[in-house]
Amino acid sequence: MLSVEDRLAIQELVARFAHCSDYGDWAGMEQIYTPGIVTELDGLPIKYEGIPAQIEHAKESDRQAGGKNRHYHFNLVVEEQGGDVFAHYFIVNVNAGSAPMTAQIVVTGRHRDRVVKTESGWKFAHRFITFDQSFDLNF
Repeated sequence: MLSVEDRLAIQELVARFAHCSDYGDWAGMEQIYTPGIVTELDGLPIKYEGIPAQIEHAKESDRQAGGKNRHYHFNLVVEEQGGDVFAHYFIVNVNAGSAPMTAQIVVTGRHRDRVVKTESGWKFAHRFITFDQSFDLNF
């Protein structure tokens, strides 16, 4: 059974992803993944495998959004299933814009992340994202 401390650490892991990704802390992003991390996007033929691929995707998202890419996570539930630990939550991805009233929702959906406890804390091992909208992604 997960402790309260473990649950809080997993919640902070999810938040740390947003802070690192949205504010260009690429070195910090390296610390939140296992070496074999895989991110899959439901309905898209894209898979990001390994830490460098995660960071390159975040850098490209940052570039395309002009440094205004923001991830907001809601309704986090942490569950143990068959010996694995999963973080389930909703996501709203926003382009913050450069002036008041110009922010735009880019996409919404939900995450199902398998997380593992390592000697240096909790890390993402596998991420599966299901979007509420259909779209093509070319990076």
